[in-house]
Amino acid sequence: MSESGYLEVGRFGSVYGVRGWIRIISETENPENVFTYSPWLLRKAGGWRSIQLSEWKRHNEGYICKIEGISDREQAKLLTGQAVFVTEDVLPPLQEGEYYWRDLIGLSVVNTAGYALGVVDDLMDTGSNSVLIVRAEERDAFGKKERLIPVINGQFVKGVDFGAKVITVDWDPDF
Repeated sequence: MSESGYLEVGRFGSVYGVRGWIRIISETENPENVFTYSPWLLRKAGGWRSIQLSEWKRHNEGYICKIEGISDREQAKLLTGQAVFVTEDVLPPLQEGEYYWRDLIGLSVVNTAGYALGVVDDLMDTGSNSVLIVRAEERDAFGKKERLIPVINGQFVKGVDFGAKVITVDWDPDF
């Protein structure tokens, strides 16, 4: 989830032990990147609360962390289930032709012939590349309401125009 200027990068899970450690579920492409962003922000009534990470480590298949000022299980329990945000300005700059997924969601998708395929509803990672999940409001002339289009610049994705809010793809509308 994203709010203007803020990005959700993780969520606190269950507490770990009695000394204030808590599980963190990372929502970053490389899960350990969540620990490179600072400060972490928690949404609270009427604003944001900044917290600082003091330690983290791998634990089994995931990660646990310690937050400054939290020293026991009961304090850590208060964080359980809360989303962790950062401000957009802590993200690294992108190279030309690279995009954050959040920037593509909501853009219209048309093929090189000008056929409107729908709007980017979400993306998924297949391991080898990202895939646009493009949805139309209703079935089109080809009976399609959803298309999965690999994000391979130059091959399928021909251009992204943020001004016009359009992604141009080389994609057969019947596929």
